[in-house]
Amino acid sequence: MNHLLTRRGSALWKRFRTWFANTFGGTEAALCQMGALSAALVGGTALSAAYWPGALGGGVLCGAVLALLELALWLARKLLDQLLGRSLGCLMAWTLLLCSIAYMTEQGAREGWTWRVLLFSGFAAAALGLLAASWWSVLVRRRLKAAPLAAGLLSGAAVSLLAAFLFTSGFDDDRVSRYLALTRPQESEIPLDVGQGPLQTAVLDYGPGAPLEAGTVDLTAFMSRDTGSLTGRYVDAYWDYQLDSVPMQGRVWYPRDRENCPVLFIAHGNHEISTPSYLGYDYLGSYLASYGYVVVSVDQNACNMLTGENDGRAVLLLEHIGLLLEYNGQQGNLLYRKIDPERIAIAGHSRGGEMAATAALFNQYDRYPENGNIAFDYGFAIRSVIAIAPTVDQYRPADHSVELEDINYLLLHGAADRDVTSFMGMSQYEKISFTGDGGYLKTALYIAGANHGQFNQLWGAYDQAGPSGRLLNVEDLLSEEDQQKIARIFIKTFLDVTLLGDNSRRDLLTDWDSFASQLPETVYVQCWESSGFTPIADFEEDSDLETASMEGAGIEAVGMNLWTEEQVGFGGADTHAVRLRWHGRGSYRLSLPETDLTGRALAFDLCDLDSAAVERGELSLTDAEVVLTDASGVEASARISDFTTVFPILAVRTDKLDFLFDTCVYKRAFATAAIPAEGFLSQESFDFSRVVGISFVFDGSGQALLDNIGVEGR
Repeated sequence: MNHLLTRRGSALWKRFRTWFANTFGGTEAALCQMGALSAALVGGTALSAAYWPGALGGGVLCGAVLALLELALWLARKLLDQLLGRSLGCLMAWTLLLCSIAYMTEQGAREGWTWRVLLFSGFAAAALGLLAASWWSVLVRRRLKAAPLAAGLLSGAAVSLLAAFLFTSGFDDDRVSRYLALTRPQESEIPLDVGQGPLQTAVLDYGPGAPLEAGTVDLTAFMSRDTGSLTGRYVDAYWDYQLDSVPMQGRVWYPRDRENCPVLFIAHGNHEISTPSYLGYDYLGSYLASYGYVVVSVDQNACNMLTGENDGRAVLLLEHIGLLLEYNGQQGNLLYRKIDPERIAIAGHSRGGEMAATAALFNQYDRYPENGNIAFDYGFAIRSVIAIAPTVDQYRPADHSVELEDINYLLLHGAADRDVTSFMGMSQYEKISFTGDGGYLKTALYIAGANHGQFNQLWGAYDQAGPSGRLLNVEDLLSEEDQQKIARIFIKTFLDVTLLGDNSRRDLLTDWDSFASQLPETVYVQCWESSGFTPIADFEEDSDLETASMEGAGIEAVGMNLWTEEQVGFGGADTHAVRLRWHGRGSYRLSLPETDLTGRALAFDLCDLDSAAVERGELSLTDAEVVLTDASGVEASARISDFTTVFPILAVRTDKLDFLFDTCVYKRAFATAAIPAEGFLSQESFDFSRVVGISFVFDGSGQALLDNIGVEGR
């Protein structure tokens, strides 16, 4: 019986081989061409994105890669034919085709070699290979038969679908609208400054060939082009200067008829050096200037396409601040007396966002942390730092993270960012502390639908360049206009508060949903803390679940399925929080020494973790009853949802494979709730000067992180 099955199997295999040879025989050349062409397009456009952007660069580099691959395939086939008597051309062609598509897909999805990356790559390679082989068989080999014609039509349809998938903007998603349907729109009586201001503005360039000469700066102590690498050699060849003579260049927006204006210095991050990225903040510079600010955008392209250079970026920014203050003091200069040197803010985007915090640190130092022989002498009146989609810890001064005290900090980040994919700036946010009241504020905003590049007018919707960018789903992004509108509104409000002392719109920085009707429609998650905050439990003191930060305070949980303290990472292990899970009714209780809440607010950070509910489509705001107990045992209560919107954990789809395979990535972000004392209701007279207990009572089922429970001064 086994012998009979073997003979039948052998016969079937022979028939299949005969059929395959009669249908697709002699198509090796077509497969080799398709493999070479696919690999040339992927490799050439990847090289073009890094070293020669644009159609011309892409065409030249794709052609060069194609020529090299054709030569390599010809030589390999000849060599194998001599050694083995077979060229193995088909095997090489399929390998080249599959590997090039798999590389593009893996780079675009940024998730490693997962099953969906391999499945999509296999489908795309099979469709392209079958297209080449079948039409070669029909058109060149003249096999006008049903099988090759059907294969050609089927593979043609598959490749057409593949092209539509890759070369269109992607898919719509209704998740944001479903999240927003959970909220109740609020109307603020105070209008935000949405449009241009009343002042006439002017623009001025400084640097090589500009109206204002600026000189150069030596950055050799802080960074290197590492000329042993291809990128370093490319950068050396591109620029006509060395790092010991980096030209200082920038653009200034200012109000024509104002003097002693507060000033914002902003710097871009890493991008191809052929793009003048510092010109991409006109939307912000012209807007702020029309309201009385001077805005300086600093060219840092000398630092781009390098690694380990963020300390050099910080020094370069500080040198620009010194230069502009020199202009400010030169009688006859176009910028004479335009700047108030006591009201300075600095900002950065991407690596520039990390750099801004480093620059604020260096501004306080007398010596360079990596070499004490290099003296610093800055000491500018930098009051505020703004970070837009920043990296964190790419530079660590003397192997420490950057820690700042008593400075204002604004963080903006998009949940659809495919460059800095995590809410990394929260790592820096956690490392900013306050030593007293002082009126300082740190505030962070996570923005659904915002990407990395659209914060710069020259970077665009595609956060990944080259062929891998074809996998990004940009259809569902906020428009560039809306994303930049968000940046303008929040940055101006932050500067008004921290540089001008204008608190009329300060609530935007702590309670965004009170202005929701005036903002672009999307999901915002906001976290904040002021220097008037007194912690009760920040979970940093030890691993004992029953202790709290406040001396004499204790903690217990009743009815919880799980309560544990854990590290929460954004760019690293950045903070500790308590994880709570409940099914039914559960409470998390803090007992504390008599604490005065009169005229103040109970504040805490809350982050939903119930991704299973989101997957089931059971969307609801994370809510709880917060109960205070005074020294006489009287209780007062309030609901979180009456004061703060805590959305379900954000389910984000940023690449087309997420839509194809119905998957998503869950992004965590804390929302700060602040419930004022007068917001708590009690049937009896409650003594807010003698609060001894706080309980968070959860109903239903859910899971959340809770952090930074304390009292906010108001």
